[in-house]
Amino acid sequence: MQVMVELPDELAGVLHELEPCEDRALLVETVCGLYARGRISGGKAARLLGVDRFAFQQELAKREISLHYTMEELQHDLAFARGQ
Repeated sequence: MQVMVELPDELAGVLHELEPCEDRALLVETVCGLYARGRISGGKAARLLGVDRFAFQQELAKREISLHYTMEELQHDLAFARGQ
């Protein structure tokens, strides 16, 4: 899927000059921002980045972004850990 976004010329010029590793950094920043705003789940964010949830959580920690972890999710995880 291709998305068209109108950017100021100065920003477009900077983005055009990015190296492939910087493209990846831009993707990580975008996905982390979407997660922080509650637009996507942690699982979806990890899948978009092609990493496991732990690696995604490390990216969040680098940016001081809190996990969205509900009491229901905690109860589910605890039940799973107990083998229930």
